[in-house]
Amino acid sequence: MTFDLWLLLAITLLAGAMSPGPSVALIIRTAITYDRASAFAVALAHGFGIAVYAIAVVLGLATLIQSSAAVMTTLQIGGALFLFYLGFQILSGGIENLGKGADSSADESDPRAVPKLTLWRHSVNGFLIVFFNPKVVIFFVAIFSQFLQTGQSLTTQLMAAAMAGGIDAAWYALVAFCVSNQRFAEALSAASPMIDVAFGVLFMVFAVFVLLGL
Repeated sequence: MTFDLWLLLAITLLAGAMSPGPSVALIIRTAITYDRASAFAVALAHGFGIAVYAIAVVLGLATLIQSSAAVMTTLQIGGALFLFYLGFQILSGGIENLGKGADSSADESDPRAVPKLTLWRHSVNGFLIVFFNPKVVIFFVAIFSQFLQTGQSLTTQLMAAAMAGGIDAAWYALVAFCVSNQRFAEALSAASPMIDVAFGVLFMVFAVFVLLGL
């Protein structure tokens, strides 16, 4: 591909990564509620998931996935259930922390106390939120595939797939870095339980809308 085409591809991939949705909500919530390292783990795993779908397009697998109504429906249901599960877990933790705050105003425990999650668990969440998102499949089949030509070498196409994952991971890592800024995080620390409740409801609403759209 020419430099202009690579540049256009990069801009297209960045625009796709910047589109709002449950992924950015998960990154923001993780950065606020946990820490920067956890949010970075989600961002890197999210980028890896994007690269997997990009490689699937290169290998022609994504077209087969999109053409199968059963597979697409399974992805949608799986994604909705995963979002609902995340939302329920986040909402439960937020309500529990709000209850603790109401029961003991003198309690000096961290209002951001949440169930401990390993970096591996955060990474799994970041990957699954991509894997169960059929919109990602549609994006790569409809848009990313337009940059792949029959005369290109496999190396070039795999480089394009790697670029997709790299740009996605870099964008979400930037979001995580900004949100987890010390001053920003401290300002939101006391409001963390309310933020958890809001994000929990948001994820569950996302899930309901996906299921209603089937």
